[in-house]
Amino acid sequence: MDPVLNPYRPGAGRRPPVLAGRGPLLDSFTVVQRRAAEYGEGDRGWVLNGLRGVGKTVLLNEMQSQASARGWITAKVEATAGTPLSTALSHALVSSMRTATGRHPVPKLKRLLGVFKAFSLKFNPVTGGLALGADVDLVSGVADSGRFADDLSALFETLGETSRELGIGTLILVDELQEATKDELTAVNTAVHHLGQDPEPLPVTFVGAGLPSLPAQLADATSYAERLYDYRPVGLLSEEAAEAALVGPSLQLDVPWNDGAVARAMDIARGYPYFLQAVGKHVWDAARGPSIEIDDVEIGGELARREVDEGLYRSRWERATPAQKELLRALGDIGGEEPAVIGELVSATGKRRVSDLSVARNELIKKGLVYAPERGLLAFTVPGMSDFIARQP
Repeated sequence: MDPVLNPYRPGAGRRPPVLAGRGPLLDSFTVVQRRAAEYGEGDRGWVLNGLRGVGKTVLLNEMQSQASARGWITAKVEATAGTPLSTALSHALVSSMRTATGRHPVPKLKRLLGVFKAFSLKFNPVTGGLALGADVDLVSGVADSGRFADDLSALFETLGETSRELGIGTLILVDELQEATKDELTAVNTAVHHLGQDPEPLPVTFVGAGLPSLPAQLADATSYAERLYDYRPVGLLSEEAAEAALVGPSLQLDVPWNDGAVARAMDIARGYPYFLQAVGKHVWDAARGPSIEIDDVEIGGELARREVDEGLYRSRWERATPAQKELLRALGDIGGEEPAVIGELVSATGKRRVSDLSVARNELIKKGLVYAPERGLLAFTVPGMSDFIARQP
């Protein structure tokens, strides 16, 4: 088949041609948008949590695209260890403010722009000095105390008041939220909590995405976070959704899969969205047409396996020290795709105490190879990592 026409899109954050299995979540987001438009009211903050490669970033991008199409003020940032969340958010909101001034009457935006300018000058002086699309005076005494929790709350409130007056909403998206510091998570919780206390909540929606450990991190930052957010786990695709993601793109180009080919491809990918796209891409390139046969899947599936091994798994494996690899092997042997009990990992690695694994465990968490779903447990952040490790000499 012509590789130029290949419809599959493996890669980090790339939207697949068929966004299968996520309909209920996106339908709920449509309700959030309608409530903001029709009643000027916001929803609880959302938290999307799941392993790497299951499509959390794709969902954030889809939400931002839908909200932007409605004229909303939107900002999307990625939390990183090297950049304060306040700085990243300030930087992202600069373009949001510029877009807003091109869409909405500037007089209704002046207070928001002035408050944002004060916020930016406090947390990111570089962006605070940038043009926002309109000449505005800095608003002093609001969102400029230097206390991130208080200032973020004030900024969100001003965003909500302005959005309600304009008949739109505001959407704040933070990817990789598990990378934020505890103080930053406390600030986010405080700001979202403040929004929800109004009898008619302002139309500001916060959506954070991260690893399965994120809900526990948020709750550790402030105990009320357990009740604060609408938690939305994002997992592997069901059999029906996986088939739709695999077969749908080629059918749009009038290229069918035979039943044996579909079954074999799904057995290889195991519902992992990232892997499904890689399988689809390589199978398409291997197929001679006019349909996709099981022989095409055997060839393409092996090529997809190599791509994922070298690009996704091996890079993580090679970053581990010998001591860390020992722990990873034990985790794969005991837990596989499920969390393992730390005590069992101690025994499997020949150690005497849990503390003997602490250094390796903590470094692997920092490197993003494993996470702690709850106290006393450890699990891989990437589906299929245990299978890859089992194949390493």
